[in-house]
Amino acid sequence: MKRILVLLLSLAVLIGSAAAMGEKEEAASAQYSRVVTTTVTATYLNETWFNTMNADFEAETGIHVDVIPVPGDEDEYKAKINIDLMAGSDVDVVETLGPKDYSRQVSAGFFMPLNDAVEQAGIDPYELYGANLPVEDDGNYYALPFKQEMYCVFYNKALFDEAGVPYPEGPWTWEDYVETAEKITDRSKGIYGSFMNADLPWMYMPAQQLAIPFYKEDGSCNFDAPEFREAAEWFKEISNGLCIQPSVGELEAEGANWNYYALEGYRMAMFPQGNWFTRLLNSQEDYPKDWNYGVAPLPSAGEGGNNNLVSLGYVAINKNAAHPEEALEYALWIAENQWKYEGGIPAFATMTEEQQQIAFGSIAEASHGQVTVDDLYQNLVNTGLGSVSSDIVGTAAAEYYNIVKEELSSYNMDLQDINTAISNIVSRVNEAIESAE
Repeated sequence: MKRILVLLLSLAVLIGSAAAMGEKEEAASAQYSRVVTTTVTATYLNETWFNTMNADFEAETGIHVDVIPVPGDEDEYKAKINIDLMAGSDVDVVETLGPKDYSRQVSAGFFMPLNDAVEQAGIDPYELYGANLPVEDDGNYYALPFKQEMYCVFYNKALFDEAGVPYPEGPWTWEDYVETAEKITDRSKGIYGSFMNADLPWMYMPAQQLAIPFYKEDGSCNFDAPEFREAAEWFKEISNGLCIQPSVGELEAEGANWNYYALEGYRMAMFPQGNWFTRLLNSQEDYPKDWNYGVAPLPSAGEGGNNNLVSLGYVAINKNAAHPEEALEYALWIAENQWKYEGGIPAFATMTEEQQQIAFGSIAEASHGQVTVDDLYQNLVNTGLGSVSSDIVGTAAAEYYNIVKEELSSYNMDLQDINTAISNIVSRVNEAIESAE
């Protein structure tokens, strides 16, 4: 009863905030002739790039951007905006990071389809965004992608040089990756050839590259597919058997942040990760190091598994938007331009040389010669690989993720066998799916 009361009080506060949001939108509309409203976490208001971006949009279009900040962290923001939308908020534009949260919002029916409006604006989104355009089963797309995080393999040049091993380059497979890591691993010196932290998607990543569905056709858990089992066994083998990287048990026992291992320890030769990792590699103040890094494409999982892992950000228009015309202009502009201000990678199917320079120039400059614009473009974007979401997307996705991580961690620490882990994942995820429905 107490839990229900707390939940009701929380909902009342959040729904009340939706009413306040509506009042602010009305005030903005009265002050300016053309307005578009959007909502973000409150910390965005302190970001120079965000304020500059909106000022440039207003100067270019004459449309004032009314930003509605939401106090709290990212999780609190997600909960609040979803409740606001459920309560009928008429905020115009909503940005969502990651396909998992976006999928939830689309399933809830929060957004308007953009097909007709975008095409009437003279834009061919299929050509512009390719596979990154989030087309749903009904043939509609309810958002445009405005940036992407892409995966690759970062490597420690010093450890390769000391071992006399050539720097890795693509195309290559995970078998090649393991062979390379074995040549560099020297446990007597605390040196490992590989480091993938004890988290997802690494524990089942080759299966994800093969685009094995997480759900069966009937909507139930598909983690008992043989490819997931093989991928989980492979991760444990390279950690506990071949010992080319620290085991989950070692990491749990030491309790150190995984960034410590990759950056400060001078012990890891290769670490697959998303492009955001360059921010840490280039940060000598926070993570001082006396070695240089390079970048190689993500290995493939073999024939039919040539997929890179990608996480996208989306911009959508609320189906109850108070200013739908202005919202469309802003959404189209954001999809085309936000990555430039934020320092990210655009979600375009192809990139011009100018776009490559904008996306990777600052990273290359901050690396002080460790990597070049061409290194980053060729090994992150122009790899010849397809793409697949780095997230679990679908019913009860958050629960699915947490269950898989918990059960596979127990398996990797020899607290249960693979059959028990798979059985537990399937039964627990199916329960979560049933509860969600």
